[in-house]
Amino acid sequence: MKRITVAAVVTALAGLTISAGAAPAKSHSAPAFQQSCTAAPAVARAYLSAQVSAGKKLTMSRAAAIAEITKLTGTDGEFAGLKPCDAGYPNAVRFYLDEVIKAGTNNSTP
Repeated sequence: MKRITVAAVVTALAGLTISAGAAPAKSHSAPAFQQSCTAAPAVARAYLSAQVSAGKKLTMSRAAAIAEITKLTGTDGEFAGLKPCDAGYPNAVRFYLDEVIKAGTNNSTP
């Protein structure tokens, strides 16, 4: 008799587990947070500001350099074929400032 009782309890628990898994649980819709990555103009602004703070002389105004970067930045933040969250994105911005428009001080790799 004890075996039948244990078997019945195990079967009942298994049934509850299966039915609980089959029923979709109501979930509260929480806003999905996307990772926020810095766009090219902000990277340029921070980089040039750090250069000036370190006493480096820029070859063009920060505003002109940032405007140039802004013109090349896509509406989705894409710069030089990279998205803001892609590896190498900040380095691409610094490289462009230093090597292409020569605004920085040739320190594109920190």
